[in-house]
Amino acid sequence: MRLTDRPASRESLRRLSFLFQDGVALCATLRGIDAIDLLAPSLQRETTVAQLRPGMSKQAFGHLRVGLRTLTQAGWLAAGPEQAPEHTTLRWSPAGLAVVRHHAHHLAAGAFLATFADNRPGAWPQPWEGERAERFAQLVDAAARRWGLEDDGELDAGLRDQVAAQLDGALAVPVLLWLDATGGLADDAGPALPDGASGAHAGRLLVTLGWIDDAGAWTAAGRQGLDFVAHLGLVGSCLPMFSRLPELYRGELTATYTPGAHEWHIQEEMNLRASSVAHGRYFADADPIVASIFDREPLAEQPRFIVLSGCDDGRWLVHMDELVRSATLRGRHLGEHPLPMVGLDRGPAAVARAQQTLAQAGIEGHVALCDTGDPSAVRDALKDRGLTIEDGLHVHAFIDHERRYSGGHAPEGGPGMASGAYVADDGAALVGADVEADLAAHLARWAPHVARHGVIVLEAHCVSPPVTARHLGALHSLAFDAYSGYSGQYPVERPAFIHAARRAGLRQAATGERRYPTTRPFVAVSLNHMLGDRAGPMIARGDLSAPRRDTWTPKPGTDLRDGRGLHELVFDHGDLRHPRLWASASTSQLITQTMDTLEGRVETLDAGAVLRVADYGTGTALAAIELLKACRERGFEQRLARRGVGFEIHLIDIPSSWFAQGHALVQESSWTQCHSLIGADGRFRPLTEVTGGVLMDVVMSSMVFHLIPPKALVRVAESLAGITAPDGRLLWNAPDLGVPGPYAVPFHHPNRMVRAHWRKLLLGDLQPASPLQRDAVGAARLRAERDGVALIDDARANKRILPEPHTGEEVGDALRGHFTGAVTTQTHEIVVRETLDTLLVPSNQEEYLPEIEDFDLRSALIEELMLEAVIPVLRNGPAGTYGGYNVHWTFGDFRPKAG
Repeated sequence: MRLTDRPASRESLRRLSFLFQDGVALCATLRGIDAIDLLAPSLQRETTVAQLRPGMSKQAFGHLRVGLRTLTQAGWLAAGPEQAPEHTTLRWSPAGLAVVRHHAHHLAAGAFLATFADNRPGAWPQPWEGERAERFAQLVDAAARRWGLEDDGELDAGLRDQVAAQLDGALAVPVLLWLDATGGLADDAGPALPDGASGAHAGRLLVTLGWIDDAGAWTAAGRQGLDFVAHLGLVGSCLPMFSRLPELYRGELTATYTPGAHEWHIQEEMNLRASSVAHGRYFADADPIVASIFDREPLAEQPRFIVLSGCDDGRWLVHMDELVRSATLRGRHLGEHPLPMVGLDRGPAAVARAQQTLAQAGIEGHVALCDTGDPSAVRDALKDRGLTIEDGLHVHAFIDHERRYSGGHAPEGGPGMASGAYVADDGAALVGADVEADLAAHLARWAPHVARHGVIVLEAHCVSPPVTARHLGALHSLAFDAYSGYSGQYPVERPAFIHAARRAGLRQAATGERRYPTTRPFVAVSLNHMLGDRAGPMIARGDLSAPRRDTWTPKPGTDLRDGRGLHELVFDHGDLRHPRLWASASTSQLITQTMDTLEGRVETLDAGAVLRVADYGTGTALAAIELLKACRERGFEQRLARRGVGFEIHLIDIPSSWFAQGHALVQESSWTQCHSLIGADGRFRPLTEVTGGVLMDVVMSSMVFHLIPPKALVRVAESLAGITAPDGRLLWNAPDLGVPGPYAVPFHHPNRMVRAHWRKLLLGDLQPASPLQRDAVGAARLRAERDGVALIDDARANKRILPEPHTGEEVGDALRGHFTGAVTTQTHEIVVRETLDTLLVPSNQEEYLPEIEDFDLRSALIEELMLEAVIPVLRNGPAGTYGGYNVHWTFGDFRPKAG
């Protein structure tokens, strides 16, 4: 069977490229496990590694853990490895048992891949002869027969397609990289196949895969697929290491990096090219961060140079140089304030290629060989070139997970969230919490050097086995986590990385965070601007001598407990440096758009003009605080002063403990003024009345529109239009709008699940499962009898959270009566603790479970139902993440209609 009917969309081919690379890792892993006589015995009896292979050394088990985790990521093992052989049971999952019935193909493919052990620069273009050619011919025959999988009636169609693609990949990856190395992919008409039998078999394989037709011409799928060939070099460059998994599993060698030592485990030139292509997509996304830094005033306080650690082939240095020159304030003053470009890398091939790239671009820069994971080495390399490490803008390109593990002292407070399989320099297994502590210690060593200008960090993250298994074909993590683990690299999940940075004294800038992808319940890559703690206020304060112009202030003695509860829900322990991660990325997007608008408008205004922002539905002022932080971080105060332009932030909400807390947090900035949406008569006021008739350049609304009943949306849209300047912008986000995609749920979905479970307990449709539940039901019934009220108070509960979320398009349609604009969606993880904290905010729980009067009883019931009846369902479903589940966020970007 040929696959000429395979879809030719980029999405389907991207999926195929991921499965191809998975296949290389899986075939190599099964070959390694079989080589140490572990595969067959594990299929015969379910027991521990220690019993199946007694006497395994720490070094051997450390590397085997990586392989076992790889099989768990594929969904073939039911549980990942523990920290010791005696605690690690090899338990094949039903899918794994179905697949390993065909393990002879995997072992044969693994043996073929093992012939690519040579990592010399000229090895890949060589003809395929001898054992490699013989094995390849036999495997192409099996591929043409589709590996015999269609004859297995117990393999469901989805798993059969997946396994076939993985086995195909064990052949396709080396074939395509071989053809690429020989120049055989350069012709637009079709591949130039090498002479001889292996060239002919390569053509047969490409026909089978549907990449070329019988005449040897590229099909539509083949033409599209060529765009992904360079990416295959990520796993292809690691074939020397994969070929020696048996020795790693026996504890006979290690592949961890030693500065200055020969890296036998990788083909450096291929890895360099693949990395450069794979990383290139992120360069443009970092442009706004770089541009904002070199637009700040005064120029003398900008970074003196840019240093890119992990420079690969130097293309990002060239890109940043062109960006600064063509699109920033600094670029117009390079004569007085030159900006050298510095590239550092630990690989000789990368250094040589980067030097060549800079020379070809006519850029006078510095490139040096350096252990980029060591700030002291970076400091010395810069000092040799007359530069002081603290004076530069540091850019880290996927280097922090490549550092050497030191095991040094780390700042306190590690959450222990990393799920990877890690090995120390001696090959022994490392605990995830220790890896996080080591990362925090590593970043703490960097913190004083980047305190002045920060560090732009592109970082790759591991993805836990259960999540990877549910999303095979949508991520590179199975192969990435495998080759990173074997080679002594230490990627961790995004939350673990951010928490390690915070432990180190770094914080995320208020603008600029990006995550990849944005619609799945995992983060494979993140982009951040990390800042060090500096002396002085964190938020822009304005003219402190100016009187406040609030039209609303909290009444004396206002109870702030509920406000503090919400404040700690949105800021980690109430610390203004660190928004909680469930809301940080979505807020960052909102603030980034707001700042971009303001920075563009300030340059068009005359002296004496005033820029104005309205924060509609302020709550405890998360968005306003992040905006004030962004103004300070991006030098907006100085820009306003240079132009002689004033600035106002109008905070608007219903009087409450929440708003009172927000008022307390922002009152040290003279730019802010608070206004009540409720008039003296107790009714909602028109926004034109609230703001005194002044128009806003930006109206931002964070986490509000999902709370507004659909029937009120049209009225709200009209009111918002009344205060938005004709050329102004309405920007908003909301976490509890529909319709969620397949990999996310609305923000209040777990709360609704708690409410539904509680109603069933009250109605007797469910029997209490614990004494706590019996006590809660009894207390609710006693209250109803005592007060003569209904047992279930849905009317009150539905005021807090709408029983069914309305949709983003419903909000968009309501706004379009007065605005034009677009609605987009993303997904963001929320972890279990954050979920609990959401409903445990005092007013939230009191309103949402009003049938229970006692605060402690109500809190305990919510926590029990969440942890036992709700969270497990969500974590094991399609929205499940390693730490919790994925929330569906909706964003709006609207402008007033003309006239």
